[in-house]
Formats: sequence, structure tokens, C-alpha cells
Amino acid sequence: MRTGRKVGLGCVTILALCIFGAFALNSVDSREIGRTNPQRAANYRPPWFNFSETYTKGAALGVTVGSTKAEAIEAAEQAGLIVQPVCWGDDRAGGATLYERAELLAVMLRQSKLCFSYPSKPGGMIVDFHDDRVRSVEVYYVNFEAI
Repeated sequence: MRTGRKVGLGCVTILALCIFGAFALNSVDSREIGRTNPQRAANYRPPWFNFSETYTKGAALGVTVGSTKAEAIEAAEQAGLIVQPVCWGDDRAGGATLYERAELLAVMLRQSKLCFSYPSKPGGMIVDFHDDRVRSVEVYYVNFEAI
């Protein structure tokens, strides 16, 4: 009889810890954390711990909604992100390194959407433009460790 009580008490304890953990995760504003650190924000997005949010106000990873393309490009580069030419249909191996700097900047300024990624992390952002101004910034992080 005592073994049954111990097992029952253990199950109740585990259930209580799971409920407490769920409330703790829900109390953290991962959307706000994602503006500056999508990898950390992913920690609060169970069950796969990936992160993806689209921001239409304020700033995300240094890029401010409403800023110009040139300002957005500069901000992304200062944040350590690299442009991905595949976003505008250039899927050649080598990506942005195939372009001279002036040519790359000229091509980037003609795009209505730019994709950026971190050189050593599985995350980045997609910047959408309207009338040469930032309309939205989608920030993402893919956690391959949870797979």
C-alpha cells in the first residue's frame, strides 16, 4: 500500500512541476526578447524551441520599422548579419561573396525583400520593404539541437 502512495505522490509532484514550468514559460515575453536575441527567445517556445516573429513596429535586431533600405542594410551588417542573395533568386554557391561590394549594395537597394543570416548560428531575419522603407522585420531562430 505504501508503494502505491509513493508512486502517486511522485506523479503528483511531477505534474505540479510541469504545470509550474508551463506557467513560468508563459510569463516570459519571448516576443520582446526576440527583438534582440532570437536564440534566447527560442528557449521559451516549447516544444521544439524554435522562434519566429514578425515585427511591424519598433526595432528588431537593430533594424527599425520605417527606416530606409540603406539604414536597414547598415543596421543588419552592424548586427553581424550577412545578406543572402538566394532571397532575390541568386542561389549560386558562394552567396554574397560572389559580388563586389558596390555591386552587392546596388542589387540590395533594388530588392523589395532582403534576407539576412548569422554566419555561425541557424537564425536571422527577413526585411520586407514598401516604398523603400522597412514595412516589417521577421526574426527567426531554428533550434537543430531539439530535433
